[in-house]
Amino acid sequence: MGESQESAFESVITINSYNHSSYRCTGDECRPIEKLQFKRSNYYATFIATKDLIISPLVVSRNIEEEDIAGAIEEKAYEELGLDVTTEYIFEYKEIEGTSEGRQFEVFIFEQQRYDETFEELRSELKYIDLITPAPLLYKSLYQKRILDKKRVHAFLYFTSYDTTLTFYQDGEYLYSKTIKDTLISIYDRYCETLGKTIDEKEFFNILKKDGLKTTDLEFQENITKLFNDIFLSINDVFIYTKRAYDINIIDEVFIGSELGPILGADEYASTLLGLHTTSMNFDFGLKSDEWYIDQQHLMLIELVKHSLESGEEEEEEDVIINFSQYPRPPIFPKRASGQFIISLIATVLLASAYPIYFIVASYVLDVRNYQLKKEEGDLNKEVTKYRNLIARKISEFKKVDTERKNLKKIYIGKEKTLISVYNKKIRYHLKSNQMAIFATELSNFGLMSDEMISRDDNYSISILGKNDQNITNLIKDITNKYSDDIKRIDINDIYIDGNSSMYRGVLKVDLK
Repeated sequence: MGESQESAFESVITINSYNHSSYRCTGDECRPIEKLQFKRSNYYATFIATKDLIISPLVVSRNIEEEDIAGAIEEKAYEELGLDVTTEYIFEYKEIEGTSEGRQFEVFIFEQQRYDETFEELRSELKYIDLITPAPLLYKSLYQKRILDKKRVHAFLYFTSYDTTLTFYQDGEYLYSKTIKDTLISIYDRYCETLGKTIDEKEFFNILKKDGLKTTDLEFQENITKLFNDIFLSINDVFIYTKRAYDINIIDEVFIGSELGPILGADEYASTLLGLHTTSMNFDFGLKSDEWYIDQQHLMLIELVKHSLESGEEEEEEDVIINFSQYPRPPIFPKRASGQFIISLIATVLLASAYPIYFIVASYVLDVRNYQLKKEEGDLNKEVTKYRNLIARKISEFKKVDTERKNLKKIYIGKEKTLISVYNKKIRYHLKSNQMAIFATELSNFGLMSDEMISRDDNYSISILGKNDQNITNLIKDITNKYSDDIKRIDINDIYIDGNSSMYRGVLKVDLK
């Protein structure tokens, strides 16, 4: 179901009802939206700022039946949290691990009137709002995406124009959050107070966004640093309280960010004042965008929705999203009460008339199938005839090509023999006169004579005369060494003394390659 549920939506639309910004995420691309328009194939999601919520853990007895849990939690909230009994509230909750004997729940409470005021404009623009979730729970997406390690304690300080919050997570789960009085707008107001005059708001935020606490404007740097010094000192009290209340030894990392983007120098300044490891908050969710920075709350909300749609019904209990939406889209037709009634009615009628209808439909289906098969047979016969003719043409062409190939092969073989003959004559042919002259020179070098030289093709027989047999042997060795590359065979059958002349005689046979 996870895959089909995700693919049912074309885009995820995230909306910030407080600063009126919206983004569309399609696939891995994220783009801002100037004007919201409802489209059924889009998934619409927004969040409730921490300042508008009452969040508290509550414990109820394990003896309470599951269907009575909601009522017990509401009663406990009015009793322990001092809620105004004349005010209407919306309650959402999620069970968490606790050390008490009862069942412990994290309860999120939102005034109904404030809810209507916050989302009235959005409701008028959109037909449905699929998800309205508490802002502190957006950070859960960082652990679902595995950007942060679950086995650590993290704090997130996020400045916006409407709400600045400090949120704590332990082991990948929401722990505690606190609204800080110093929003971006209040920081601007306090800066003007310190300066003793009002400066352009847009100019102020441009400097803060571009240079932060590292601006080269010395007056701006001095005043803004003083303000952040006061802010971090007051925030330090929240850190002290949280560590004591939740028995935390070490806060591993603090992330500082804002809807404007990272505030340069704020993380370094906070690290010095708080004595904690601080980092600028600008997480990479792997989304493409033309903008240099996207509000981290939008990115976290996109990832939260994508994870939920991908998980579908297989979503683990710890990943279930708290949803305050009172404007959900209706379930698909089969899951509505009216749809189930109509489906049941139709099923009853069909079952009653199934037997006669079966034969009528079967007969009609067979007629239609028979007609289709006949039509397909005619089409197939045309195809068969076409391909038979094509094969016949190809066979005829093949025979012609084969005959031509054989003729060309004969021509090739004839030309090959001619070239080999020419090569042998030009390259390997040994001129007899030259060869005879070489043999005569060699005989002379060793003081030998010849009374007869006979040649047939490249085979030579040389009758040798010499005063001693050693010269004849040296001649044979010399010729063998010098002309080994050209000689196929060299041999002399016998060296003997001629009785008439007292000379050594022998017939040398040389076969050239």
